[in-house]
Amino acid sequence: LTVVFKYGGNSADIEPPLQGHGLTVTIASLNIAKVTDVARIGSEIEANPYLPEADVLLLQEVVRASEKHPSVAELLANRLQRNVVFASPDGNTTFSGLAILTPGPLRESRVRPLKSNNLVFRTRTRVALAATADTVLGPVRVVNAHLDTRVNPTARVEQLGPAIEEAVSFSGPGVIGGDLNTNDMQWISNVVPLPWPGWQASKVRELMTSKGFETPFQTRRATFDHLGMQLDWIFANKLAPVRHGIEPMEFSDHHAIWAQFSSR
Repeated sequence: LTVVFKYGGNSADIEPPLQGHGLTVTIASLNIAKVTDVARIGSEIEANPYLPEADVLLLQEVVRASEKHPSVAELLANRLQRNVVFASPDGNTTFSGLAILTPGPLRESRVRPLKSNNLVFRTRTRVALAATADTVLGPVRVVNAHLDTRVNPTARVEQLGPAIEEAVSFSGPGVIGGDLNTNDMQWISNVVPLPWPGWQASKVRELMTSKGFETPFQTRRATFDHLGMQLDWIFANKLAPVRHGIEPMEFSDHHAIWAQFSSR
């Protein structure tokens, strides 16, 4: 496991809140699908009406070609003038890295190993990446996670456990987001899929609610091009949802999601 820091901004870069809602913080998440064209990623984010102003941007499937090269997230952070913390779950070369980008400082970063599942083929090492972000609402503990695909709800919620522990142990607000892979399938032996629409998403929402987290994404909407599944999520505790949205991105098969929160 490796963590790399790169700093490009400071707390003075934090944008003012949306008028009429008091102080707010906006969290966004996007699986960049192993794309390495930083100019393309950056131009799409910059052209979006919501993503450039996000206080926290979570990225999954971030590529780093080798330990001698910066990750795509670090290059993107430099373009967007953001701070970044990056984690590789499988060594110095990765196609499944995680990153957190913010305009303000990132502190107390930590990589949490997630339970391994035997998927028979294409088994991956999974981790959650956590950091404390300074925002206009004060420090927020942010956790970025990317869970396994071919598992059923019992294994999925168990794999999510360390991310929840990381967020609830913080004295202030906590946010958990990322690609939770809540696909519309029941898996036989982690290989054979049977359609079971909404089953995994509802089980994850139930778990998060029981732990004090809520999400504004209550109505089923696609965040993934194939089969219109809702794989990507943002949950928060000690924060109140204000508004949210889903933004299709041409360069990725995932859609970007964002949610704006105020203090409770």
